[in-house]
Amino acid sequence: MRSNNALLLAFSTVALLAGPALPIRADILDFNEWTRVQDPADPNFTSSVLSPTEVQLLAGNGPVPSGTDIGYQSVDGTTAAGSTVGHAFSPAADFTVAIDFSLAFQPSGNVGGLAIGFGIGEDRDGANSAGAVLLSQNGSFALSPVFGAAARVNDVTQTPKLILLAAQPSGSFFASYHAASGDVTLGVGGVGAVTPTATATYAGIANQWNGDWLFPAFFLRSDAVLGQAWTSGGADARFRNFRVISGESVAVPEPGTLAMLALGGMSLAFARRRCGPWIS
Repeated sequence: MRSNNALLLAFSTVALLAGPALPIRADILDFNEWTRVQDPADPNFTSSVLSPTEVQLLAGNGPVPSGTDIGYQSVDGTTAAGSTVGHAFSPAADFTVAIDFSLAFQPSGNVGGLAIGFGIGEDRDGANSAGAVLLSQNGSFALSPVFGAAARVNDVTQTPKLILLAAQPSGSFFASYHAASGDVTLGVGGVGAVTPTATATYAGIANQWNGDWLFPAFFLRSDAVLGQAWTSGGADARFRNFRVISGESVAVPEPGTLAMLALGGMSLAFARRRCGPWIS
């Protein structure tokens, strides 16, 4: 009996180590696997997962303090390492991700600033992160005629950059990470594009981060950078068709962690059985 249990443990060990260690990319494409984040929650910002490939973020007819945002990220914790559900990217490998976006306003009565954006980072708070941004004021893009890029290092805002493409209500955001250099490149292109039309790069910025696993996120934010924060009106932001252009995401927790936890539990169960009265 002991030998049978030992064989079972050995085969289970092989299965655990061989199975979860393989990269998984498909599920990151399903927004049902993503987690909503609100910083902080506000009744005038709401969201819905309309389908596995589309999320709706709404700004309602009421004031929202500047800096308040709502969005989704691909892991459920503060960091990828602290998450139990979702997908993230290793900082040891290059990757590029993209997502389609649109931002529409009600015909009149829009007062205040809204931003939408998409990027990658190490933590929910964006202390180490970089992303592409579209700014609006009073339902118009006139005060910010091009797209922008923003980044932070250890919660310190870096100098914003311009993505030299005329601001438009729909298209694709891109975020690309280069492991060897630490470069993070943000870009914008047409709907469904596989390459950006225009980009901006934060050279070597990831070398100043913590070296943690990276995950994508998108958001709608009340923003007073061009004037006043969102006050009234109505806006409908859609994010669709998230895609991994290159690289591979991995399910969290990291496969090695899952395997060790499972093996520990199996070893404990095996040890307890050996102490049973049926052992001769």
